[in-house]
Amino acid sequence: MILNDTLKMKEMDPQGMLEDLDGFPEQCQEAVSIGRELDVPLDISQYDRLIVTGMGGSAIAGNLLERLVDLPVITNRGYKLPNYVTGDDLLLGISYSGNTEETLAALEDGISRGMKAACLTTGGKMERLCNREAVPLIKIPTGHQPRASTGYILFPLLELLREEGLAGTLDLDGLIDDLTEMREAWGSEVGLEDNASKRLAEEFDGKVPIIYGTKYNTEAVAYRWKTQVNENAKQPAFWNVFPELNHNETVGYEMTDTLMENGKALILTNGFDSSRNEKRMRIIQEIFEGEGIPFAKNVAPQGDKFTEILGQVYFGDYFSVYLALLNGSDPSPVRLIEDFKKKLKE
Repeated sequence: MILNDTLKMKEMDPQGMLEDLDGFPEQCQEAVSIGRELDVPLDISQYDRLIVTGMGGSAIAGNLLERLVDLPVITNRGYKLPNYVTGDDLLLGISYSGNTEETLAALEDGISRGMKAACLTTGGKMERLCNREAVPLIKIPTGHQPRASTGYILFPLLELLREEGLAGTLDLDGLIDDLTEMREAWGSEVGLEDNASKRLAEEFDGKVPIIYGTKYNTEAVAYRWKTQVNENAKQPAFWNVFPELNHNETVGYEMTDTLMENGKALILTNGFDSSRNEKRMRIIQEIFEGEGIPFAKNVAPQGDKFTEILGQVYFGDYFSVYLALLNGSDPSPVRLIEDFKKKLKE
């Protein structure tokens, strides 16, 4: 019953990951204010595409923008940019720390190829690069884990794109009100019986989540859930999307009982899935039931695309931290990543 013991949860979460999640709506509101106060001469609408380069919790903003805004967005994760990008594309480097080596290398790659660029960071080497190269800078607050800073990273960009008419009918104040209501339903102070995110975490306690979204809809959400379970809960998780998974991964469940007996599928849905993907999800559930394969389903909060996509991301963030506490893990440290970085420097 640890998820009903708020004192025990705080004791197991000394760096305050749950506190950051409970404060997410306020973080988003502060980030919108940052966006509204910016004097960044980007004129994004004049470019053919927005190329977002970043890694980890910084790059997820690019994937979410791909789904949410009315401008082609490509998210790049790596040391170089794709060969096809041109000077007609705007390059946006995102690194929460400002020191992510892959992102800095890709940013310099783009600048060397004559691309116009902008950056979003808390400081570090990226800020120095911006000062040196006269690159517009969006500076956000420090003091959080990158994966707990999605509001600071995403919402200034949403405000900029909204101002340029590239975010459709986005109502940021209404969206933040919706996120506040979600916090009242899933937050750390809400007991297990009334908290759907805590209940789903208990359902997956001891299980390996296999998270399914749909192409061009909940794809970014499924990927976010997977990475949050990895970093927060310190355990394996996997993801894929309909319809592609029906052409390969589906048959892999024939060996689930012997090779992955603790695996459990999780199907993410919202109000924007195509009728063909809805049919695929119904059929896969019928197959799972017939084969005795454990699965669960998560339905996004009802609303426009911004509320449904970001609301389901928010639910998954809570889910991953509650799963961490059930695993007996502090959700904040990422020891193996830090060990890897040390070895890379050596």
